[in-house]
Amino acid sequence: MTSLMNRISSSLKATAQVSAVSMLLGASMVSFNVNAEDILTSTPVTYALATELTKGTDITTEYLPPKRYGIDRLPNWFGTKGESKVLKSGEKATVALTLSSIWQADPTFVYARQGNIRLVEVDAAQAITPRAQGVAALTLSSGDVSKFAWLNPTNLTRMAAIVADDFKLLWPAQAETIDSNLQRVMLDVRELINKQQAVLLDNDVDSVLLLSESLEDFASGSQLFVEARMFKAELEWTEQDKAKLKAMF
Repeated sequence: MTSLMNRISSSLKATAQVSAVSMLLGASMVSFNVNAEDILTSTPVTYALATELTKGTDITTEYLPPKRYGIDRLPNWFGTKGESKVLKSGEKATVALTLSSIWQADPTFVYARQGNIRLVEVDAAQAITPRAQGVAALTLSSGDVSKFAWLNPTNLTRMAAIVADDFKLLWPAQAETIDSNLQRVMLDVRELINKQQAVLLDNDVDSVLLLSESLEDFASGSQLFVEARMFKAELEWTEQDKAKLKAMF
């Protein structure tokens, strides 16, 4: 059982965080377009959605921060080293694609708007419409809303639809292509869900121990019962922590 615990804790984290966008990213994530100016993004998931939904069009997307930066480092980068770059990128951009409704600290729109008062914010997690379609956001034990809503595949498809709807209004001449791309993304995510469910079923996984808070959305979206949570860094585990984990399995 201990080996199963290890397999679940490592493989689920990798599967959720990597494969949830891998089918969307494809070759587009090999190198970011640093010269683009139509759409500005700051997270891998918003970059993936933007580039996949605009394939076959002349709409371009720029990923603003250094690729190696994690999401929690972005506000500091935008406020220091990246401020002048983002302002310049914002001057000719049309859209800042953000996650503002689930990540209030998302700096993309706030900083890019300094270079262009006409910049439009598209929130991938919340449509600004009378019907207000949005993702199923999780509230964590800290009281914060999870920034990783897209690890729930159902949320990922909803985000794609939200972004596509706004893009079609902003670029009506490209609406047909964007809509076609949306249907392809929906099919890709459905295939991803089927593959993930097959892995879980093949390994008789119906409950998990979460070792990262970022996996709450994946567990919820995959209907996995969370037996316990251990969010300490592995290097900080005490003998008591290890004994507790072993006792569970």
